[in-house]
Amino acid sequence: MNQIASLIAKKRDLAKNEMEYEKSILFDVYTLTLVLLLICNIILNIILGQYHSLIIFAMAALFMLGTLFMPDKIRFNSNLLFLLFLFLGFFIFYFDTISGEGCMNYLSYVSLTIALSFFFDHIRDRWFIFFLVVSYLIWFLVNAGTHYYLSQFFSVNLNLEQQWYVRIYKIFEISFCTFIGMYFIYRKERVLIKYYVEKERLNAIIQKTDKINFSGELYDLAMSKNSLFITYFKSQFPDFFDKILAASPNLISSELEICALLKLNLTTKEMAIATNSTIRAIENKKYRIRRKLDLASETDINLYIINNF
Repeated sequence: MNQIASLIAKKRDLAKNEMEYEKSILFDVYTLTLVLLLICNIILNIILGQYHSLIIFAMAALFMLGTLFMPDKIRFNSNLLFLLFLFLGFFIFYFDTISGEGCMNYLSYVSLTIALSFFFDHIRDRWFIFFLVVSYLIWFLVNAGTHYYLSQFFSVNLNLEQQWYVRIYKIFEISFCTFIGMYFIYRKERVLIKYYVEKERLNAIIQKTDKINFSGELYDLAMSKNSLFITYFKSQFPDFFDKILAASPNLISSELEICALLKLNLTTKEMAIATNSTIRAIENKKYRIRRKLDLASETDINLYIINNF
C-alpha cells in the first residue's frame, strides 16, 4: 500500500498540467474503489462458502491493482478500457445468472455504469459508452426477461439467508458507488471551474499580445483571405506544420489551415470569415482535429495548439 500511495503522490510531478493530474488521480481512486469492491466480493464468497468464484474475483482484483503501475498512455487507452468494461459486464452477467434473481447481482450494472463516466470521455468515446450500456441492458434483460431461465443450468443454490446477505451487500455497493460518484462529480466540477477561469485569463493575455503582434501581418492576411497567408505563416513559425504532422500525420490541408488559425488564437467566427466558411463547418473541422490529436473534451484546443506547436 505504501508503494501505491507513493505512486499516486508522484502523479503531480509527472503530469503536464493540473487537469491531467486530476484525471490521473480520479482514475487511480476509482480503480482502488473497484479493487475494494472485488475484495468485498471475495470476503462475501468466503462467508457463503462459494470458493469456486474466489479465483475469478482475486484475478480481477490483482489485474485492476496492476493497472495503477501502468503508464497513463496505456491506462487511458479507450480500446483497452472498452474491452475491460465489456469483460466486467459479462462478469456480472455470469454471477447474476448462477446466483439467481434473489441475490440482486444485477444491481452491479449500476456501479459499472457510474464508473463509465469517469473512465471514458463522453464526447470522444460516446460510441463505446453507448455500446457498453446497451450490452449491460441486454444482459440484464436476458435474465430478467426469461425469469432467470439460465440459472437452472448454472445455479449455485443459495438458501434464503445467503441471498439476504448478498442483497445487503449489493445495497452497500450501490450506496458506496453513488457516494463516490457524487464526490467525483463535485471535484471534477471544481477543477473545471478553476480551469476555465485560468483559460479565460490566458485568453485575455494572448489576445492582448499575439493579435497585436500579428495585427498588421498574419492577422490581416488571414482575415483578408490572402493567398500569401500560409507562406507568411511558415516564415513566422517554420516548424509548426512539421510538429503538428508528427503528432497527427492524418491531418489534411484544410485542417492544417485551421490549425494555423488556431495558433493565432482566432475565434470560430473569425476563422469562418478567414476561410469563407460557415461557423458550423469550422466547428466540424475543429472537432475532427480534436479527434486526430486525441484531445479530451475539456482540453481547450486553442491553448493546446498555442502551447505545444
